[in-house]
Amino acid sequence: MRFFPAAIERIGALGGYVLLSYRWPGDPPEPGQFVMARPAGWGLHMDPFLARPFSVYDYEDGMASLLFEVRGRGTALLARSSDGMEVSAPLGRGFSVRGKGPVALLGGGVGMAPLRLLSRRLREEGVEHAVFLGFADAVSAGAARGFPGAVVATMDGSAGVRGTVLDAAGDLRRYRAVYACGPNPMLAAVGRAAGPGAQLSVEERMGCGNGSCNGCVVPTRRGYLRSCVEGPVFEAGVLAW
Repeated sequence: MRFFPAAIERIGALGGYVLLSYRWPGDPPEPGQFVMARPAGWGLHMDPFLARPFSVYDYEDGMASLLFEVRGRGTALLARSSDGMEVSAPLGRGFSVRGKGPVALLGGGVGMAPLRLLSRRLREEGVEHAVFLGFADAVSAGAARGFPGAVVATMDGSAGVRGTVLDAAGDLRRYRAVYACGPNPMLAAVGRAAGPGAQLSVEERMGCGNGSCNGCVVPTRRGYLRSCVEGPVFEAGVLAW
């Protein structure tokens, strides 16, 4: 896998998450694709040893952004990087935009990240869509600012609807298509509610990002598949949870 230097333009905060904007070094990404990223100068110290996977939050005119939560050393280094970073992109199989609306987008926590670029694509193609976002509390729900008009749910009721993102969305069968990203239990629930055609972006730990290590496999009705190559987007009817 080849990594390319990427100049970081801005690092800010959005609802308790890190929003990192940088100059995109490759072909434009499709909604739902991801990047493997690591701090610049990795070849000198190899710290952290593995690059980290991030969904592409947004892309326009050669500028891209990532939205992520600081959870360990790798994300902490990227969140305060002043020397740029190295990325391999675009990677994976993204969302497929099919036909007309209305369609629904559901995000759980930082799982909302790939939905921003998808929402942009749907707007550009004139597809009517509704966005539903679920968070733990009002602090993290501040990230919904990136989705004007989104319906928000919080588990503690401190912002929007009290409950889960599914409580906020209601009957998903009324939509022609459903797209979702978030924790696996949420995705399984979305699949049950929306049907086998729902497109679900799984969140799995990745070691290589190119299918070599088999560290991100998910159980499907066709056996185990790699979320970095055959995914991260799968139809609900394919997954075997």
